[in-house]
Amino acid sequence: MARHMSNRGRIDRMQDEAAATEREKKEARKTSAATGRGRAKAKAEPGRMKIVWGIKNGAGEIIAAFPYPEKARAEAEAQRLRDSGQRGCLVCPHKVPF
Repeated sequence: MARHMSNRGRIDRMQDEAAATEREKKEARKTSAATGRGRAKAKAEPGRMKIVWGIKNGAGEIIAAFPYPEKARAEAEAQRLRDSGQRGCLVCPHKVPF
């Protein structure tokens, strides 16, 4: 036969479980502080950025960069590289720090 618990018994059990959970949380905080495992520090933002036109080769590496107003010059250089035999030269915007 199943044994029924009174409301008072249920409340006491819930309080005991909550207290045990709180103790476990405190203990976990102590061990993480002792081992140095805390929250990861956020990376510092690089500050102001400017956009330049970069010429990328087939591997995705930037091989040349031009100021943003000089897009025509960057496209002409990419075309010159393609004509000389380098495949996959693309002109694309790229952010760099000031």
